[in-house]
Amino acid sequence: VAALAEARRLPLHLRSVDVQAAASRSGDNLEQAARRARHAFFREFIASGGAARIATGHNQDDQSETVLFRILRGCGLTGLAGILPVTREGLIRPLLGVPRDEIRAFLRARGIAWREDATNADVHLARNRLRHDVLPALRRDFNPQLDAALGSLAGLAREEEEYWQREIPPPALRNGTVVVEIGEFADVHPALARRRARAAILSVKGDLRQIELAHVERILSMAREEKGGDRAQIPGVDVFRSFRWIRFAPARHD
Repeated sequence: VAALAEARRLPLHLRSVDVQAAASRSGDNLEQAARRARHAFFREFIASGGAARIATGHNQDDQSETVLFRILRGCGLTGLAGILPVTREGLIRPLLGVPRDEIRAFLRARGIAWREDATNADVHLARNRLRHDVLPALRRDFNPQLDAALGSLAGLAREEEEYWQREIPPPALRNGTVVVEIGEFADVHPALARRRARAAILSVKGDLRQIELAHVERILSMAREEKGGDRAQIPGVDVFRSFRWIRFAPARHD
């Protein structure tokens, strides 16, 4: 990357991070810790005025892997949106609809070298087993257009998500917390209740990373219980039930 930037006379901004140490502190695996480090750098660089947007190289194959991986893990409808082409944090993915092989062919035709991350070949990682074993078998035996089908599914899910975000904006914080009357979850259709729960989590946590369907369902179950007291700890958020109120607060470690 440094050589390419120099050859193209492009400014280069580098940051080094001890990912192993970061993973040990957070409890994440190496992949998750590296992703957090990258995104923290991106956010800080945009906030400093160094860039208005940051483009990443995610492609159609990455989208297929993400959507299928989330389905296998048991995601909700929101998770089907997969990798977003544009995020509110300032990331854009201009190659998201382009197959990986097409990108490689484009580069070969122009004599442009690219860098392959060596960890992409490590089949000890679940995502790489999907990439090298599961997806090729599904394309061969079930649907040669599987990537387009999963990409279309992601697009539909994303449109649904965009609609609901307009309809149910994150509630306002009060002293860093959100308080919701249980009827907002227990007395409405489950589809609406799930969206309200996610909106409350988003307000407190700032994002929905690591939030899975099971976490949302735990909150709805809490709201439906006859007893007036309960507590659930989900990634980044403590959720408390007190009589007819549910409070969402930043997670504390105790």
